[in-house]
Amino acid sequence: MRTCSPRLAKEKYCTGCMACSDACTHDAIKIVEKNCMPFVKVDTHKCMNCHLCEKACPIITPVKKNRAEEMNVYGGWANDEQTRIDAASGGGFSGLAQSFFHLHKEDKVAVIGATLANNRVYHQLIEQEKDIVLLTNSKYIQSDTQGIYKEVIERLKTGYWILFSGCPCQIAGLYGFLGKKRDSERLITIEVVCHGIASYEALDLHLKYYNSSRIYRFRDKRHGTQDWKQSQCTTIEQNGEEIKLKRKDDMFYAIYAGWMLDRKSCSNCQFAEINRVADITIADFWGLQVPDYYKQGVSLIIANNNKADTMIKAADAIYTFKESLRTAINGNPHLFTGYKLIQFHPIVMWPDFFRKILPKRIRFKILTNRMPYKLFWALYKLGTIYLVKYQKKQLISKFQKDDNLLKLLNNANRGGVKWPKPNYKKYTNENWNNHYLQSKQLWSRATSFCNAEEIGTNGT
Repeated sequence: MRTCSPRLAKEKYCTGCMACSDACTHDAIKIVEKNCMPFVKVDTHKCMNCHLCEKACPIITPVKKNRAEEMNVYGGWANDEQTRIDAASGGGFSGLAQSFFHLHKEDKVAVIGATLANNRVYHQLIEQEKDIVLLTNSKYIQSDTQGIYKEVIERLKTGYWILFSGCPCQIAGLYGFLGKKRDSERLITIEVVCHGIASYEALDLHLKYYNSSRIYRFRDKRHGTQDWKQSQCTTIEQNGEEIKLKRKDDMFYAIYAGWMLDRKSCSNCQFAEINRVADITIADFWGLQVPDYYKQGVSLIIANNNKADTMIKAADAIYTFKESLRTAINGNPHLFTGYKLIQFHPIVMWPDFFRKILPKRIRFKILTNRMPYKLFWALYKLGTIYLVKYQKKQLISKFQKDDNLLKLLNNANRGGVKWPKPNYKKYTNENWNNHYLQSKQLWSRATSFCNAEEIGTNGT
C-alpha cells in the first residue's frame, strides 16, 4: 500500500490554524490533542501526495504580508454604548462588523469570528447583524477553525461579502487555504493583536479551582466598573449565579500571564511583526493618553492597505481619529514582536516530563506563579521586557531613517476633536434583567449551534 508523508510544520512551529485540515481533500489529516492543544496528524495511507496541505500551511508556505508604509493608524470606539459595554475595550470589531452589514445591506453578507460555548471557543459564521454579540469580547483559548475556511470559499463563490476575524496565524491560514482568491475585493480580514494562545488546560484548571461548571466571559465590563483597563478578570458560574472574580483571585489570568501553557509557536510568533498579515489590525489601545472620565474603552484600529482604509473611513457605526504608530507600538509590543524567553523555561521545554514527575499541587503553584517559583519565572519575564525594549528601539531607529516611515511614526492628527464624554446609564433592575434574558437567549443559540454533531457537519 502506498504511503506518503507531507512536509508540514513541526510541533514547535505549528499554530493550530487548521488550514491544512480543510485543504486536504482525501481525509488524510486528523486533529489530535496534545497537552490540551490541537495538532494535526497525517494518515499516510490516505495521503495522495497532492501537496495541498503544504500550500495551505502558512509556516511551510509563507503568505504575503502588508507593507508598513501603507499603514494608517486610528483610535476609536463603537458609537453604541451597549456595544462598548459588551466589548473588551472600545468595541472596535463590533463597530466594524455593524458597519460592514450597513455598507453591503443590499448584498449577501457573512461575518466570521470566535464564539464561546461549552467552555470552548469556535469560529462561527453569522449572516444577521443582531448576532454580532455572539462574536464580541475577548477569548483567550484557541478557537477551533475546522471547516470554517471551506465555508469562506463557498460563500465567496456565491457572491457573499465576508468579514473574517481571528488571530494573525488564523488569517494567514485562511490566506494559505484561499490561494489567489485571498485578493477578492469582497473579503476583508481583521486580526487581533495576540498575546499568545493558552491551552484548554488553563481554563479547565481555573474552573476546577473554583468548582465552577461554566465561564461566561474572559473580560467583563458589565458587572461593577465599566473601566476597560480594569476589566481583565473572568466571570464564571458559581452556585447558579454569574460571579465576576477579582483580578488578584483570578487563577486563569495568573496562568495566562505566565505564558507557560501557551502554544510553543506563541513564544516565537512568525506573524507578530510590523508588516501585518490581515487587512485590519485591532487591539486595546494601551499607551494612549485618554481622559480619566473615558472608561468604556478605546480600540486600536490599523488599516494595513487601501482596501481596509476605505472601509474604516466609510464605517458608520464607529468613531475614529488619527493616531501615530509610535503611540501604538509603545503600548502594544506584540505589534512588532512575538519573541518570549519563556520558551526556554524547563516546564515549557519538557512539559510531558514534568507532568509525570511533579505532583499536581507543585505544578499548579508553578503555573500560577506562586512564591518561591515566581522568582524563577520572573527572570524570563524581565529578560523578555528588556529584549522588547531593545527591539522597539531598533524598529523606531529604522523608521526614523526613512521620511515616509517617519511620517507614519509621528502622524497623529485628531483635528482638534475633543474627547466625547461617554453617556453612562445606570442599569435598573428591569433593564438589567432584560439585558440578561437577551444574553441568555443568544447563549442558548450559540450552544445549540456548537453541539458536537453540528460541529462535525458545519465545521465551526
